[in-house]
Amino acid sequence: MNIVKRFVLHLSIVLSSLLLALVLAEGVTRLIRPFSTVEYRVDPEIGQILVANQRARWAHQDYNQTVITNSEGFHDREHAVVKPANVYRIVVLGDSFIEGLSAPIEGGFTQQLEQLLQREVRDQHVEVINLGVGGIGPAQYLRILEAKGMAYRPDLVIMSVFPENDFWDSYEPLSAAPSKVFYRLQPDGSLQYLPAQASLITIKARPWLRKSAFLALLRTGLRSTLIESWVGRLGMLQSPGVAAERSIAWSEWGVYIADHPDPWPDAYRTTLRAIKYSQELAVKAGAQFTVMLIGSVTMVEDRWDEALIDHAEAKSLRWNLGAPFTAITQLGQAEGFEVINLVEPFRRDFRATKKSRSWPHDGHWNPAGNQLAAEVVSRHLVAHRDQYRLPK
Repeated sequence: MNIVKRFVLHLSIVLSSLLLALVLAEGVTRLIRPFSTVEYRVDPEIGQILVANQRARWAHQDYNQTVITNSEGFHDREHAVVKPANVYRIVVLGDSFIEGLSAPIEGGFTQQLEQLLQREVRDQHVEVINLGVGGIGPAQYLRILEAKGMAYRPDLVIMSVFPENDFWDSYEPLSAAPSKVFYRLQPDGSLQYLPAQASLITIKARPWLRKSAFLALLRTGLRSTLIESWVGRLGMLQSPGVAAERSIAWSEWGVYIADHPDPWPDAYRTTLRAIKYSQELAVKAGAQFTVMLIGSVTMVEDRWDEALIDHAEAKSLRWNLGAPFTAITQLGQAEGFEVINLVEPFRRDFRATKKSRSWPHDGHWNPAGNQLAAEVVSRHLVAHRDQYRLPK
């Protein structure tokens, strides 16, 4: 046997062994670890979005939920684009809190809100449309509103903002996910639209790689390494809202640093401008606009020491935990839109009941959290029904 044949034989043995090991690793991982089969794709107009018309599994140690998406790629029932007569229509923008994959469609925030409002409205049908997508922020909400939301001719646009990571998600130099669209703030205050940088690898390889339970487990172990950062920028393994961890200043926690180190001043300006443009877009079309602020379980239940214990540099930094909430509230006051802050209602509820409205390990709302959020927003809209032109 010559050298070439021996090399080919040895290479075949190595590759076959590697393939067998990967198959075994995949099988064992699926047996011992909950695995999600929900698929996302990169839409050329709005960036990452759920694959339309899928029935999949969203698994976590806190839940194991069947997920169904509509023909537009949202976790919601079907909605006609043409607005029916005698309908008061609300479009809700947001991230994974609104997308609500840990709950069935009828148990999510938007459907809970629809049911509560319908009890208060007898003259018209209330329709609440869920346009939430996990792992995005106000910059991407603006794009979804432009490309999808306004076609529904809403009477009210609710933008849900989760300040803990939405400023980070909105700003390209921080988030830098190739599956997202972004806006770049120009010197004149305008926003330059930046489409998703969807490479062939992102489009073709990512959906297949994300179907692997073993690679998902491997990604968890690599998350804070340079390898994860490099692979994530290719769009191959990165899940919505997941990125390699850097120093606190460059992580999502940077939004709370008191002196706003670079690049956070520009991240604040870009995010606030995206919210302002969303309001202008809604008002121009005759819709009302409001922002709903969501506090993390860390903020609601005052678990900051626990959350920051693994960050050695945290003790040397000055924190302003209310900074992003204040910035959005002040923007609302300046531009004339209401801001519904859910932090205090959730905090009062937790102190009174000693029960969390969030999943213990996931951090998103559990069914009780979806219900409480819907109750708070419903009460606000009914109390200001003339302002929102909510029918009686």
